[in-house]
Amino acid sequence: MRRTALIAGAALVWLALQLVLLVWWATVIERQARRIAALQALGAGGQDLAAAQWSRTRLMLIGESSTFLALLLAISLLLAWLYWREQRRARSMQAFFASVTHELRTPLTSIRLQAEAIAEGAQRVELARRLLEDSHRLESQIEKTLELARIEGGGSLADQEIPLHPWLAHSIRDIAGAHGARLDLRAHLDASLPPVEADAAALQLILRNLVENSVRHSCITPVSVRLTAVRQGRYVVLEYQDNGRGVAAGTGRLGRLFGRGAASPGAGVGLYLVRRLMQRMRGRARFDTAPGDGFRCELWFRAGA
Repeated sequence: MRRTALIAGAALVWLALQLVLLVWWATVIERQARRIAALQALGAGGQDLAAAQWSRTRLMLIGESSTFLALLLAISLLLAWLYWREQRRARSMQAFFASVTHELRTPLTSIRLQAEAIAEGAQRVELARRLLEDSHRLESQIEKTLELARIEGGGSLADQEIPLHPWLAHSIRDIAGAHGARLDLRAHLDASLPPVEADAAALQLILRNLVENSVRHSCITPVSVRLTAVRQGRYVVLEYQDNGRGVAAGTGRLGRLFGRGAASPGAGVGLYLVRRLMQRMRGRARFDTAPGDGFRCELWFRAGA
Protein backbone atom coordinates (compact mmCIF):
# COMPACT_ATOMS: atom_id res chain seq x y z
CA MET A 1 0.00 0.00 0.00
CA ARG A 2 2.85 2.42 0.77
CA ARG A 3 4.50 1.74 -2.57
CA THR A 4 1.20 2.18 -4.43
CA ALA A 5 0.61 5.43 -2.56
CA LEU A 6 4.10 6.58 -3.52
CA ILE A 7 3.45 6.00 -7.21
CA ALA A 8 0.05 7.70 -6.99
CA GLY A 9 1.59 10.66 -5.17
CA ALA A 10 4.34 10.99 -7.77
CA ALA A 11 1.74 10.93 -10.54
CA LEU A 12 -0.29 13.68 -8.84
CA VAL A 13 2.84 15.80 -8.35
CA TRP A 14 3.69 15.29 -12.01
CA LEU A 15 0.24 16.43 -13.16
CA ALA A 16 0.17 19.37 -10.74
CA LEU A 17 3.61 20.50 -11.88
CA GLN A 18 2.56 20.41 -15.51
CA LEU A 19 -0.53 22.47 -14.73
CA VAL A 20 1.38 25.07 -12.68
CA LEU A 21 4.11 25.44 -15.28
CA LEU A 22 1.57 25.69 -18.10
CA VAL A 23 -0.36 28.47 -16.33
CA TRP A 24 2.84 30.27 -15.39
CA TRP A 25 4.22 29.99 -18.91
CA ALA A 26 0.99 31.30 -20.45
CA THR A 27 0.96 34.24 -18.01
CA VAL A 28 4.56 35.17 -18.78
CA ILE A 29 4.00 34.98 -22.53
CA GLU A 30 0.92 37.15 -22.30
CA ARG A 31 2.71 39.75 -20.15
CA GLN A 32 5.68 39.90 -22.49
CA ALA A 33 3.42 40.20 -25.52
CA ARG A 34 1.71 43.21 -23.95
CA ARG A 35 5.05 44.88 -23.25
CA ILE A 36 6.22 44.37 -26.82
CA ALA A 37 2.93 45.73 -28.19
CA ALA A 38 3.23 48.79 -25.94
CA LEU A 39 6.79 49.44 -27.11
CA GLN A 40 5.81 49.08 -30.76
CA ALA A 41 3.03 51.65 -30.21
CA LEU A 42 5.66 54.25 -29.30
CA GLY A 43 6.70 54.49 -32.94
CA ALA A 44 10.21 54.44 -34.40
CA GLY A 45 11.91 54.90 -31.04
CA GLY A 46 10.07 51.94 -29.60
CA GLN A 47 10.96 49.53 -32.41
CA ASP A 48 14.49 49.03 -31.14
CA LEU A 49 13.23 48.57 -27.60
CA ALA A 50 10.60 46.12 -28.84
CA ALA A 51 13.25 44.10 -30.73
CA ALA A 52 15.46 43.96 -27.63
CA GLN A 53 12.51 42.94 -25.48
CA TRP A 54 11.56 40.19 -27.94
CA SER A 55 15.14 38.90 -27.94
CA ARG A 56 15.10 38.62 -24.14
CA THR A 57 11.66 37.01 -24.25
CA ARG A 58 12.82 34.42 -26.76
CA LEU A 59 15.82 33.48 -24.62
CA MET A 60 13.56 33.23 -21.58
CA LEU A 61 11.08 31.03 -23.40
CA ILE A 62 13.84 28.74 -24.63
CA GLY A 63 15.29 28.42 -21.12
CA GLU A 64 11.92 27.84 -19.48
CA SER A 65 10.81 25.36 -22.11
CA SER A 66 14.08 23.42 -21.69
CA THR A 67 13.61 23.35 -17.91
CA PHE A 68 10.02 22.27 -18.31
CA LEU A 69 10.93 19.46 -20.69
CA ALA A 70 13.76 18.33 -18.40
CA LEU A 71 11.44 18.18 -15.40
CA LEU A 72 8.81 16.42 -17.46
CA LEU A 73 11.34 13.84 -18.66
CA ALA A 74 12.78 13.29 -15.15
CA ILE A 75 9.39 12.72 -13.54
CA SER A 76 8.25 10.51 -16.42
CA LEU A 77 11.38 8.38 -16.01
CA LEU A 78 10.75 8.20 -12.25
CA LEU A 79 7.20 6.98 -12.77
CA ALA A 80 8.36 4.49 -15.40
CA TRP A 81 11.01 3.16 -13.01
CA LEU A 82 8.51 2.85 -10.16
CA TYR A 83 6.11 1.02 -12.42
CA TRP A 84 8.86 -1.34 -13.60
CA ARG A 85 9.91 -2.01 -10.01
CA GLU A 86 6.35 -2.77 -8.95
CA GLN A 87 5.90 -5.13 -11.89
CA ARG A 88 9.12 -6.94 -11.04
CA ARG A 89 8.08 -7.16 -7.39
CA ALA A 90 4.68 -8.51 -8.41
CA ARG A 91 6.34 -11.22 -10.53
CA SER A 92 8.68 -12.05 -7.65
CA MET A 93 5.70 -12.26 -5.30
CA GLN A 94 3.94 -14.66 -7.67
CA ALA A 95 7.08 -16.81 -7.82
CA PHE A 96 7.32 -16.66 -4.02
CA PHE A 97 3.77 -17.88 -3.49
CA ALA A 98 4.27 -20.61 -6.09
CA SER A 99 7.39 -21.70 -4.22
CA VAL A 100 5.63 -21.52 -0.84
CA THR A 101 2.77 -23.60 -2.19
CA HIS A 102 5.25 -26.23 -3.32
CA GLU A 103 7.14 -26.03 -0.03
CA LEU A 104 3.94 -26.65 1.93
CA ARG A 105 2.50 -29.29 -0.37
CA THR A 106 5.57 -31.54 -0.31
CA PRO A 107 5.78 -32.10 3.47
CA LEU A 108 1.98 -32.28 3.76
CA THR A 109 1.89 -35.08 1.21
CA SER A 110 4.79 -36.80 2.96
CA ILE A 111 3.08 -36.50 6.35
CA ARG A 112 -0.13 -38.01 4.99
CA LEU A 113 1.73 -40.98 3.43
CA GLN A 114 3.78 -41.59 6.56
CA ALA A 115 0.71 -41.40 8.78
CA GLU A 116 -0.97 -44.01 6.59
CA ALA A 117 2.09 -46.25 6.85
CA ILE A 118 2.21 -45.82 10.64
CA ALA A 119 -1.45 -46.77 10.80
CA GLU A 120 -0.53 -50.00 9.04
CA GLY A 121 2.25 -50.66 11.57
CA ALA A 122 5.26 -50.45 9.23
CA GLN A 123 8.63 -48.92 10.29
CA ARG A 124 7.11 -46.75 12.98
CA VAL A 125 10.38 -45.36 14.39
CA GLU A 126 11.77 -44.22 11.03
CA LEU A 127 8.43 -42.85 9.89
CA ALA A 128 7.96 -40.98 13.15
CA ARG A 129 11.37 -39.34 12.64
CA ARG A 130 10.37 -38.26 9.14
CA LEU A 131 7.10 -36.91 10.48
CA LEU A 132 9.00 -34.72 12.90
CA GLU A 133 11.29 -33.45 10.12
CA ASP A 134 8.40 -32.64 7.81
CA SER A 135 6.53 -30.95 10.63
CA HIS A 136 9.60 -28.81 11.29
CA ARG A 137 9.74 -27.85 7.60
CA LEU A 138 6.10 -26.80 7.68
CA GLU A 139 6.54 -24.82 10.87
CA SER A 140 9.64 -23.08 9.51
CA GLN A 141 8.00 -22.13 6.21
CA ILE A 142 4.83 -20.82 7.87
CA GLU A 143 6.91 -18.88 10.41
CA LYS A 144 8.98 -17.23 7.67
CA THR A 145 5.88 -16.34 5.68
CA LEU A 146 4.19 -14.77 8.70
CA GLU A 147 7.34 -12.89 9.70
CA LEU A 148 7.75 -11.58 6.14
CA ALA A 149 4.18 -10.28 6.22
CA ARG A 150 4.78 -8.69 9.63
CA ILE A 151 7.99 -6.94 8.59
CA GLU A 152 6.62 -5.71 5.27
CA GLY A 153 3.57 -4.45 7.14
CA GLY A 154 5.67 -2.40 9.57
CA GLY A 155 5.27 -4.62 12.65
CA SER A 156 7.30 -3.65 15.70
CA LEU A 157 9.93 -5.59 17.65
CA ALA A 158 10.39 -5.75 21.42
CA ASP A 159 14.10 -5.12 22.00
CA GLN A 160 15.60 -6.26 25.29
CA GLU A 161 19.03 -7.12 26.63
CA ILE A 162 19.79 -10.78 25.91
CA PRO A 163 22.92 -12.54 27.24
CA LEU A 164 24.19 -14.46 24.19
CA HIS A 165 26.07 -17.20 26.05
CA PRO A 166 23.16 -18.72 28.03
CA TRP A 167 20.63 -17.90 25.30
CA LEU A 168 22.60 -19.79 22.63
CA ALA A 169 23.23 -22.71 24.97
CA HIS A 170 19.47 -23.14 25.30
CA SER A 171 18.53 -22.42 21.68
CA ILE A 172 21.17 -24.66 20.10
CA ARG A 173 19.66 -27.74 21.74
CA ASP A 174 16.24 -27.08 20.22
CA ILE A 175 17.53 -26.16 16.75
CA ALA A 176 20.04 -29.00 16.54
CA GLY A 177 17.43 -31.49 17.74
CA ALA A 178 15.12 -30.55 14.86
CA HIS A 179 17.78 -31.55 12.29
CA GLY A 180 19.13 -34.65 14.02
CA ALA A 181 22.33 -36.24 12.70
CA ARG A 182 22.43 -33.92 9.68
CA LEU A 183 23.69 -31.03 11.80
CA ASP A 184 26.63 -30.45 14.14
CA LEU A 185 25.94 -27.05 15.73
CA ARG A 186 28.28 -25.66 18.38
CA ALA A 187 28.92 -22.27 19.94
CA HIS A 188 32.22 -21.04 21.40
CA LEU A 189 31.44 -17.81 23.22
CA ASP A 190 33.14 -15.93 26.00
CA ALA A 191 30.81 -15.72 28.99
CA SER A 192 32.14 -12.23 29.76
CA LEU A 193 30.56 -10.73 26.63
CA PRO A 194 27.98 -8.02 27.34
CA PRO A 195 24.34 -8.73 26.53
CA VAL A 196 23.00 -7.68 23.14
CA GLU A 197 19.98 -5.52 22.36
CA ALA A 198 17.63 -7.77 20.40
CA ASP A 199 14.14 -9.18 20.14
CA ALA A 200 14.16 -12.77 21.45
CA ALA A 201 11.72 -14.12 18.84
CA ALA A 202 13.59 -12.35 16.03
CA LEU A 203 16.92 -13.69 17.26
CA GLN A 204 15.50 -17.23 17.35
CA LEU A 205 14.18 -16.87 13.80
CA ILE A 206 17.52 -15.49 12.57
CA LEU A 207 19.45 -18.47 13.92
CA ARG A 208 16.92 -20.97 12.59
CA ASN A 209 16.99 -19.40 9.12
CA LEU A 210 20.78 -19.47 9.00
CA VAL A 211 20.89 -23.11 10.08
CA GLU A 212 18.18 -24.08 7.61
CA ASN A 213 20.09 -22.28 4.86
CA SER A 214 23.22 -24.31 5.69
CA VAL A 215 21.37 -27.63 5.89
CA ARG A 216 19.60 -27.10 2.57
CA HIS A 217 22.41 -25.57 0.51
CA SER A 218 25.74 -26.79 1.92
CA CYS A 219 25.60 -30.10 -0.06
CA ILE A 220 27.40 -31.81 2.84
CA THR A 221 26.18 -34.27 5.50
CA PRO A 222 26.56 -33.69 8.35
CA VAL A 223 26.75 -29.92 8.24
CA SER A 224 29.15 -28.44 10.76
CA VAL A 225 28.26 -24.96 12.05
CA ARG A 226 30.38 -22.93 14.46
CA LEU A 227 29.29 -19.79 16.30
CA THR A 228 31.78 -17.34 17.81
CA ALA A 229 31.39 -13.80 19.11
CA VAL A 230 33.67 -10.83 19.82
CA ARG A 231 33.20 -7.30 21.14
CA GLN A 232 33.91 -4.54 18.62
CA GLY A 233 33.31 -1.09 20.04
CA ARG A 234 29.64 -0.60 20.79
CA TYR A 235 28.74 -3.80 18.94
CA VAL A 236 28.87 -7.51 19.67
CA VAL A 237 29.63 -9.43 16.45
CA LEU A 238 28.25 -12.96 16.30
CA GLU A 239 30.01 -14.90 13.54
CA TYR A 240 28.31 -17.87 11.87
CA GLN A 241 30.41 -20.26 9.75
CA ASP A 242 29.47 -23.58 8.13
CA ASN A 243 31.60 -26.15 6.29
CA GLY A 244 29.54 -26.21 3.09
CA ARG A 245 30.90 -26.13 -0.42
CA GLY A 246 29.98 -22.49 -0.97
CA VAL A 247 29.00 -20.95 -4.28
CA ALA A 248 30.73 -18.75 -6.83
CA ALA A 249 27.78 -16.39 -7.31
CA GLY A 250 29.19 -13.83 -4.86
CA THR A 251 27.31 -12.00 -2.15
CA GLY A 252 25.28 -9.57 -4.28
CA ARG A 253 22.09 -11.64 -4.18
CA LEU A 254 22.44 -12.86 -0.61
CA GLY A 255 19.90 -11.17 1.60
CA ARG A 256 17.77 -9.79 -1.24
CA LEU A 257 14.04 -10.54 -1.19
CA PHE A 258 13.29 -13.59 -3.38
CA GLY A 259 16.97 -13.68 -4.33
CA ARG A 260 17.93 -17.30 -4.96
CA GLY A 261 19.88 -19.36 -7.45
CA ALA A 262 18.30 -21.19 -10.36
CA ALA A 263 18.84 -24.56 -8.66
CA SER A 264 17.85 -23.40 -5.18
CA PRO A 265 14.88 -25.24 -3.64
CA GLY A 266 14.08 -22.35 -1.29
CA ALA A 267 11.81 -19.34 -1.68
CA GLY A 268 14.50 -16.66 -1.30
CA VAL A 269 13.14 -15.32 1.99
CA GLY A 270 15.33 -16.71 4.80
CA LEU A 271 18.42 -14.51 4.43
CA TYR A 272 16.26 -11.50 3.57
CA LEU A 273 14.50 -11.90 6.92
CA VAL A 274 17.88 -12.17 8.64
CA ARG A 275 19.04 -8.89 7.08
CA ARG A 276 15.77 -7.02 7.70
CA LEU A 277 15.43 -8.22 11.29
CA MET A 278 18.98 -7.12 12.05
CA GLN A 279 18.23 -3.70 10.56
CA ARG A 280 15.08 -3.41 12.66
CA MET A 281 17.17 -4.17 15.76
CA ARG A 282 19.58 -1.34 14.80
CA GLY A 283 22.27 -3.81 13.74
CA ARG A 284 23.38 -5.27 10.45
CA ALA A 285 24.11 -8.58 8.77
CA ARG A 286 26.96 -9.39 6.39
CA PHE A 287 27.00 -12.50 4.21
CA ASP A 288 29.91 -14.13 2.44
CA THR A 289 30.36 -17.33 0.46
CA ALA A 290 32.92 -18.74 -1.93
CA PRO A 291 33.65 -22.19 -3.40
CA GLY A 292 35.35 -24.30 -0.77
CA ASP A 293 34.88 -21.73 2.01
CA GLY A 294 31.30 -22.48 2.97
CA PHE A 295 28.85 -19.84 4.08
CA ARG A 296 29.74 -17.11 6.56
CA CYS A 297 27.56 -14.52 8.24
CA GLU A 298 28.37 -11.70 10.64
CA LEU A 299 25.57 -10.43 12.87
CA TRP A 300 26.32 -7.04 14.37
CA PHE A 301 24.26 -6.43 17.51
CA ARG A 302 24.29 -3.30 19.62
CA ALA A 303 25.92 -4.11 22.95
CA GLY A 304 23.84 -3.67 26.07
CA ALA A 305 24.93 -2.11 29.33
